[in-house]
Amino acid sequence: MSTRSARPAAALAALVALVGLAACKESRPAVSQAELDRFGIERATSVPAPPIELISLDGTRFSLESAKGQVVFVNFWATWCPPCRTEMPSMLALGRELEAKYPGKFRMVAVSVDEAWDPVREFISAPPYMGSTAGATVVLDADQSVTMRYYCAARGGCPDSYKFPESYIVGKDGKLVSMVIGPREWSVPVARAYLEQLIGS
Repeated sequence: MSTRSARPAAALAALVALVGLAACKESRPAVSQAELDRFGIERATSVPAPPIELISLDGTRFSLESAKGQVVFVNFWATWCPPCRTEMPSMLALGRELEAKYPGKFRMVAVSVDEAWDPVREFISAPPYMGSTAGATVVLDADQSVTMRYYCAARGGCPDSYKFPESYIVGKDGKLVSMVIGPREWSVPVARAYLEQLIGS
């Protein structure tokens, strides 16, 4: 084989190898049901997610409709709820990571059920947040009307009591996909892998 014909062949082989390597990097094994069960991700009734039209911490109005086509992580919490406060740092870190990695494909919304903005602002202004809620859009549901609609819709019926925190995942089609009852350490690999699986589906 001449040097002239060998060069294109070598270049083609290198290109095929690079494409194969990229494909390996992008392909991720599906998260098993056993892993989801251990983490506590439960299936929600596959119904359209209740609308969210609430004022955010920066004074603008957030609408769930604006996140149409994205995977949306909706967390219900309160400043007076110790488990909520405990899970918030790892949850926001996950939100920052996924929003940066998948711009326009993922959104995290933290719905406070406090009665007013003052305790929320005080909580956010303290360490480790220092006024920053990067990773999530923080909104206020003072009368808990949105909260109750989510708790009822995801279960196919209203619970006897409302406990916090709870998190709900809305799929790209706008339907409820899953829910997580109680606090979690959101830095664990299964949480990220599950959300990435939904984002890439």
